[in-house]
Amino acid sequence: MNHPAVWDPISTQKVHPFNKPGLGLVYCPDAYGFPASRFRTYFLFICLFLVTITLFSRQVSAETPPGKVSTKAPAIAQIAIIIDDIGYNRPAGEHIINVPGALTYAVIPFTPFAKKLATLAHTKNKEVLLHLPMEATVRKQLDTGGLTVNQSKYELKDLVNNSLTAVPFVTGFNNHMGSLLTTDRKAMEWIMEEASSQQLFFVDSVTNAASIAGKVASEHGIPNLRRDVFLDNSPSEEKIHQAFQQLLAKAKNNGYAIGIAHPHPATIRYLSSHLDNLQEEGIELVSVSKLVHAHWLSNRTFSNDNLLHLVSSLPTPLHTRFRFEQ
Repeated sequence: MNHPAVWDPISTQKVHPFNKPGLGLVYCPDAYGFPASRFRTYFLFICLFLVTITLFSRQVSAETPPGKVSTKAPAIAQIAIIIDDIGYNRPAGEHIINVPGALTYAVIPFTPFAKKLATLAHTKNKEVLLHLPMEATVRKQLDTGGLTVNQSKYELKDLVNNSLTAVPFVTGFNNHMGSLLTTDRKAMEWIMEEASSQQLFFVDSVTNAASIAGKVASEHGIPNLRRDVFLDNSPSEEKIHQAFQQLLAKAKNNGYAIGIAHPHPATIRYLSSHLDNLQEEGIELVSVSKLVHAHWLSNRTFSNDNLLHLVSSLPTPLHTRFRFEQ
């Protein structure tokens, strides 16, 4: 039987069905001019695809039994919770570091258990901040290494460097107290210069509504956000619950929110029992660096001069302390 020549897509020429150039093989096309071996390949591929779909559907069915509806809602907002004042109390620190979830821990430098607790948090893949002591408007005794408005530029920068050495695995910092210092532009300029050179991000604890710390940080190209809610100003579970609901409401309204808490017994109990319920409300708990990285630029407006300064002072990604993967 004479077969007409067919177009061969491999050799890009018409060939006789039983005389394919260069291969020395019997070339037997079907009625449409395609090789039978190619149809077998297509057939096997389709069969494999159907088997994969069937197995996947069975797995999904097994994970969600008939009659049960998943209570997990798609995440509509994110929150970060910073636990301040880590370093003085080892049992309380260990307890709250062991609370499941992506909590962030702000460690006060030069405290008795600063290095141990920062290391413990890091081994559990939790984020560590430097909780930098700063002068308050009311007369309070400053922690060791505290920053004041009367210190020189070199004293401030040296203290920031020493504090970073005292707390390992730091990716960013926030202020401990600081209701006075965060309103002083000169001091904030010097601190943010050093923070920029160390490639840190910043979270303003907002201990004073007049704080300019975030504004100065932005001018130096430092990623930063502000605290939204203090969760345990009144350390009773009822008050903590009210503040926690306020945090969730702000997150749902803005897309994200940052809370600050402390290692009080009531706080530890509350977070241990309530963080698992966040998914049911469509809330995702993330490290604070994830929120800072995602949202700080969208919250700022810049002049041309400030924007040029921002671009020129951004940290080099290969050497940054910023953990973008979290």
